[in-house]
Amino acid sequence: MKKLLLLLPLLFMLGQVTFAQDDDLPPPSSKPNQNTETPAQPGPDDSQNFQGFKAKKKVDLSKFIIEPDFNFYIYGNMIDLGVSPYVGYNVWKGLFVGGGVTYLYTGYHNIGFTDASGRVYYANANYHTFGGGVFAQYNVWHGLFVRTRFEVLHRIMDDIEYGNVTVSINPTTGSYQVNIPKIQKTIPALLIGAGYNLLQSKNFFFPIMVSYNVLNNVTDKVYSIYPTNGWVIQLGFVNIF
Repeated sequence: MKKLLLLLPLLFMLGQVTFAQDDDLPPPSSKPNQNTETPAQPGPDDSQNFQGFKAKKKVDLSKFIIEPDFNFYIYGNMIDLGVSPYVGYNVWKGLFVGGGVTYLYTGYHNIGFTDASGRVYYANANYHTFGGGVFAQYNVWHGLFVRTRFEVLHRIMDDIEYGNVTVSINPTTGSYQVNIPKIQKTIPALLIGAGYNLLQSKNFFFPIMVSYNVLNNVTDKVYSIYPTNGWVIQLGFVNIF
């Protein structure tokens, strides 16, 4: 009887050890893992080749200059309006290069034409000018700058000044129609000049500037948007001819 009492605690301890070992074993699986290969270890150079995730570089807006030129002029029966924005990028110190586009519209209302008999006829006419160009600008000192701009402009015009304007009359109704020749011209220009930015901003330009069209004497200056003498004065966003 004493031996039995001594065996009971021993059996109890053995049972606890057995249950503990069973708890450490993984659960049974119906599909034992057949892959006994050792996972690939990174090579000696993998840590050097891994670059990680690089943040995208932000555009530095301080390197840009913007000149939102526009024209707006009304006089009598004529209206002249348009836009010519230019954007440049700082490529080296004070040197900027860039480009822009141009669209100009000029309209005439009730222009009078006189025939050989002295009778006056009235008609409307308009000009459309569009194109673009490139430029290089160097900021010299505190708003002072020099600039070279090359542009090519295409013009579609009612030739009211140099064309052969005719008048046709309906003999039945007595109504008339003024026939104005329509022409198209593509005219390049190369403007070289200097100016001063009236704004304190280094990115936006509101300049006063004087330029000369170097190609004035070798292109069709009669139909150019610039004066026939080649000189162009710009104040702010408006070209003064």
